[in-house]
Amino acid sequence: MKVWNPVNNKKFETFSYLPPLTDTQIAKQVDMIIAKGLAPCLEFAAPEQGFLSNENTVRFSGTAAGYYDNRYWTMWKLPMFGCTDASQVLQEIGECRRSYPQCYVRLAAFDSIKQVQVISFLVQRPASGWGMAAMSGEKEMKVWNPVNNKKFETFSYLPPLTDTQIAKQVDMIIAKGLAPCLEFAAPEQGFLSNENTVRFSGTAAGYYDN
Repeated sequence: MKVWNPVNNKKFETFSYLPPLTDTQIAKQVDMIIAKGLAPCLEFAAPEQGFLSNENTVRFSGTAAGYYDNRYWTMWKLPMFGCTDASQVLQEIGECRRSYPQCYVRLAAFDSIKQVQVISFLVQRPASGWGMAAMSGEKEMKVWNPVNNKKFETFSYLPPLTDTQIAKQVDMIIAKGLAPCLEFAAPEQGFLSNENTVRFSGTAAGYYDN
């Protein structure tokens, strides 16, 4: 009688108990998705964000019922609405694989009538588990790189501002009658954290460290 091995043996959705699908097998699944009138799309995630987590919430708390971390992954471009050819999906899969070889990639499909995701399975497993390197894989349509790529507030997506550019922003601040001020923090305290609280708990709603 088969006994499931729980040691170092995490699984994903459909087909995760099978060997990795070949492109031919993936194409057959895409043909079925298209035949059912569903919209295929791709998502990807770094290994440390690939499995469910409750780092930011108590999953069984009333205020956070149904929420858990890493339920959604970063979407690769947009859903492929109106797709009629499996080769189009395989082309996007190949592009996503080349851009993020160290990430999990999964193919999902959405039902426009039921308004829910009805299919989801992996089309890439990373060769290495948790050792991640910064990658930049934007292609034509910009795809945000979630790997080792934390951002701050306004302008954090731009190159560092020059003193001249900062001066123009200060001029705008003064013109609006605002009061400028400076703040500073060590790198380990520079990003949001929930070290001292569960952010989505009712007693600490709206609070987070740093």
